[in-house]
Amino acid sequence: MPPLDAASARLGLNADGAHLLHLRANAVYHLPEANAVVRLRHAPGNRAALERLRSAILTTRWLADQDFPAIRPLPLDQPITVNGWIVTAWHYVTDLAVSPAVPHPSDVAGLLRSLHTTRPPTRIPAFDPLGTLRADLGRHAGALTDEHRLWLLHRCIEIEQAYRHLDPPLGQGLLHGDAHTGNLFRDHDHWVFGDWDSIAYGPLLSDLIPAIMQHHRFGHPRRDWITFCQHYGVDPDLEHHPTALTLRQARELRSLAAYLRAAERPDVRAELQRRLVSLIEGRSITWRPV
Repeated sequence: MPPLDAASARLGLNADGAHLLHLRANAVYHLPEANAVVRLRHAPGNRAALERLRSAILTTRWLADQDFPAIRPLPLDQPITVNGWIVTAWHYVTDLAVSPAVPHPSDVAGLLRSLHTTRPPTRIPAFDPLGTLRADLGRHAGALTDEHRLWLLHRCIEIEQAYRHLDPPLGQGLLHGDAHTGNLFRDHDHWVFGDWDSIAYGPLLSDLIPAIMQHHRFGHPRRDWITFCQHYGVDPDLEHHPTALTLRQARELRSLAAYLRAAERPDVRAELQRRLVSLIEGRSITWRPV
């Protein structure tokens, strides 16, 4: 039985008419009959990933009780595991506007400012600056040359050593973990945060790094970062802080993990190589999300 069908049956959800919304680190499906979104992550035996998703479910339920704008998990016993897949199920949100709204970095900043003041009662996993990259380098070594793999392993060591000595200027707290406009969804007339798979407790500055990377790596204007800072309440020059530099370098490496896992796709493999070349040679090549 396909993973989606098996998971839906276990959760008691009707998967008729399901269609794929997104496929990279997760396979994300909309189930119109259940008015739900099901997220599947292939992580056989990965207890850390399972615990992180369990924390995501517990924390977003708590946030919903606090009226924080987060996508709500369905009231089911979850996450579940099905044949090596970790599965979560969420309410599907809908934008009822005539013209679809487009989120702006300032919308992310406003939600983060609010999120970073919360203190959930549940235990949150510690932030890991490199995520699953080390494990993915072992599982998907065939996607890399030996030279590139060795370079990445060496950079992992350097980043981990630098991270241990950080003095984060904004302190520590609850992190969304992947805070960018692509993870904002329109629920009727307001934005809500989705994709809580990277939830963690750690340096709050790390949640600002995606906004910094927009102009450093993805070709967006720096004025978007300045506007972000105005809404969050920090000086834009924070991007030059040594801690911000270390966290940005860590996220740049970490971003490669999803591309390693999907490197059988030619477009993903090409982007993986472009990113690697830019990091190894120190070139300011514009990255393209795939």
